Amino acid sequence: MAGFKRFISVALGIAVITFSQSVSGESFLVKDGKPRAEIIIAEKPARMTKLAASNLQEYVSKMTGAMLPVTNAPDKNIPVKIYVGKSKFTDELKLSADGLAHGAFRMASGENWLALLGPDGDFVPLEPYPHDKKDLARVKKDWDAMNPDDYYAYPYSQLYQSYYPDLDVWSLDDAGTMNAVCEFLRGLGVRWYFPGELGEIVPKLGDIALPAVDRTVKPDFPIRRFGYYRNDTTNILWNLRLGVNYGHEMIGLTQNCHGSKWIYMRDEVKKSHPDWYALWGGQRATNHSYSGAPCLSSDGLLRQQLKFARFMFDVRKEPMLSLDVCDGYGSAMCGCDLCKGKDTVERGWSGNMSDYVWSYVNRAAVELYKTHPKHKVSGLSYSAYTLPPEKIDKLSPNVALMFCQSRSTFNDRAHRDKVVKLRQEWLEKLTLKEMYIYEYYTHNKPPGRADIPVYFPRLIAEDLRALKGISQGDMIEVYRHSDPKQFTWDPLAVMHLNIYVTASFWWDANQDLDALLDEYYKLFYGPAEKEMKEFIEYSEANWPLMSTRVEPIDKALALLAAARKAAGEGIYGKRVDLVAECLKTLPERREKLASAHKGAPRAFAAGRKIADLKLEGKLDEAFWKDVPVYELKELISSNAPKSKTAFQVAWADKAIVFGIRCEDSDMKNLA
Repeated sequence: MAGFKRFISVALGIAVITFSQSVSGESFLVKDGKPRAEIIIAEKPARMTKLAASNLQEYVSKMTGAMLPVTNAPDKNIPVKIYVGKSKFTDELKLSADGLAHGAFRMASGENWLALLGPDGDFVPLEPYPHDKKDLARVKKDWDAMNPDDYYAYPYSQLYQSYYPDLDVWSLDDAGTMNAVCEFLRGLGVRWYFPGELGEIVPKLGDIALPAVDRTVKPDFPIRRFGYYRNDTTNILWNLRLGVNYGHEMIGLTQNCHGSKWIYMRDEVKKSHPDWYALWGGQRATNHSYSGAPCLSSDGLLRQQLKFARFMFDVRKEPMLSLDVCDGYGSAMCGCDLCKGKDTVERGWSGNMSDYVWSYVNRAAVELYKTHPKHKVSGLSYSAYTLPPEKIDKLSPNVALMFCQSRSTFNDRAHRDKVVKLRQEWLEKLTLKEMYIYEYYTHNKPPGRADIPVYFPRLIAEDLRALKGISQGDMIEVYRHSDPKQFTWDPLAVMHLNIYVTASFWWDANQDLDALLDEYYKLFYGPAEKEMKEFIEYSEANWPLMSTRVEPIDKALALLAAARKAAGEGIYGKRVDLVAECLKTLPERREKLASAHKGAPRAFAAGRKIADLKLEGKLDEAFWKDVPVYELKELISSNAPKSKTAFQVAWADKAIVFGIRCEDSDMKNLA
């Protein structure tokens, strides 16, 4: 806060000298590099209003060299007023942000004034909450005192990380005015493609005219959340400029999934209520993961779930609470007498526990709807309960769905069609018709595909267009190094484009993606515009193959090398270098793949007619006549294995058919 005050006072000093030289009534914010306007905020502005005003001042200065003063007392000698956020001055103009929500905003202008405003409420955390990491012990003690002997786990341990002292904002503050300012700056050509100065585009301007504008802008998706493995001031500022909204006004502050764990993850509960936990192999699953695996038929567990939920609604003022089971739940059913027969193994793994898990969620929801009809609960479509339940016709009217997916996999069109169909099936079960998407942008997490250029902007645009009017928005996991000193490469080097496209389409899902991408290639990569477009488009079409094939890696590396040469030195070269550094082990991957393929045995499928195939476990039928037999060998020594295995392979119509013979040293006594 002190830093902000010093910045403003210096700016005021500069501005007074400048404006004392010449005053003009022309409608310019800046003319010939000289300021003609001042930024006006309320006497007691919200935190995000102050950040928005500072942001506007900073980028006008970067574009023109002119420093516009920020004040709450207008100077009659300065011709143009820029009203940032709600104030008595916007009230006099009868401008209001009433009725706007989730970061929506107003932009309006008149003779010698411009107004940029939206809801800017300051987030106020409820005590007890940790003011820093060292404060957790105090907080947990106070938490237990609120519910003696219930031993609820504390769900707000990381809340303090949502405050950024360098900016003096919470990421949970309303940001309507900040969004309005950023939209105004985008209209002048400013872009934020990547965190920090390396990622921004700031045009050089001599003049900034007072625009004629009257717009109310609302996002297509209320919740617009990136959940980074690590966040910092530079990154959160980038995200605020992209228009994110964390959505706590809709889904609350607790973890939006696996929410039942808060009532059974503590050791005190495990000792006093072992019957609340699943019975696996004759033992209660109190040590599953870090929270324990629940028995969802336990009446005691359900009663405690209801008690906890009502406490969270009444005391903690949570609008929604997750009721689904702990993470990692789905490997085995509870084996107690109450749970036997409640699984649905015939539906396969993704539906094996759907009715079992969702019956618990819905039973709790029905009871909570009786006492708290204005509050909501949620469950996941995930793991062994991905499919909608079959034995519940309609879910309780207070149930919302968190739908887990990964849109980067939608290059498999059959898989995408399956996901879209599944989303529709869930909507038919939801009385509330409220769905949220839980997404994963974690492809560059080491080990794995950290060195593969995973671009998927077209899949993002396609999916968000399909979800408009259906989903309330996205909660997206994004990988960043938890310890930035551990690696020299930045995981956002590639992922930033996917993030930028996602954030843009959250606001306008029907915009022209090609225009957005062409602008990105031109502005961000300059002389390497053409080459980087070729590299990114090729990577988008072929990155799934780079885990197993040499050819697409060779092509991608060649395209990236051409882009680096075209970029030259300076900022464009640095931006291409970001990508190259992120992919620096891709040549090593290529060599490993090439080595693995050298001298590898080959098998060829023989053509046959499917009508001749008999699936009876015999390989002496006419179908297999003259089909080559391939014997397996030890991978390293190439020696024949102790137990001989051979196979044949045939191509019949649209099917590949394998005939496999496995021998054993004691064939007669095989069980």
